[in-house]
Amino acid sequence: MDERAAEHLLYVDATLAEMGNLAARGREAYDSDIAVARACQYNVIRLAADLERLGEPWLETHPVVPWRLIKGMRNRIAHNYWTVDDDIVWAVIDQHASELRRALAEEIGAARSVLQTGEERDST
Repeated sequence: MDERAAEHLLYVDATLAEMGNLAARGREAYDSDIAVARACQYNVIRLAADLERLGEPWLETHPVVPWRLIKGMRNRIAHNYWTVDDDIVWAVIDQHASELRRALAEEIGAARSVLQTGEERDST
C-alpha cells in the first residue's frame, strides 16, 4: 500500500468513527435535532467521497465495501434530499458504518503503519 492510499484509508476511518459518534447519540437525537440528522447525512456524502479517492481498482478488489449502495445514497442525499429515507440513513449510521469499520480494521491498521513508517523515514 502506498502512502496516498494509506492516507485515504485513514480518511475513511475518520468518517466511520464520526458516524459511530453520531450513532451513539441515538435515533431520538437524529429524529429530534435537525443538526444531528444533517450531520449523519453529510457523513454519508463524505464517506462516498473518501472511498472514491481510493479509486476504482481499490473498490473492485474490496467487495466488502458496498460501493454502489454508498454512491447511490450519496447521490440521493446530495441531489434528491427531499426523498431521503431517514430509516435507511439511520441504519447506515447505526449499523453499517460500524460493520464496514470492523471489516476494514486490518487494512486501516496497515495504513497507519505505512504512514508511521513514512514519518519515521522523513524525520531521519
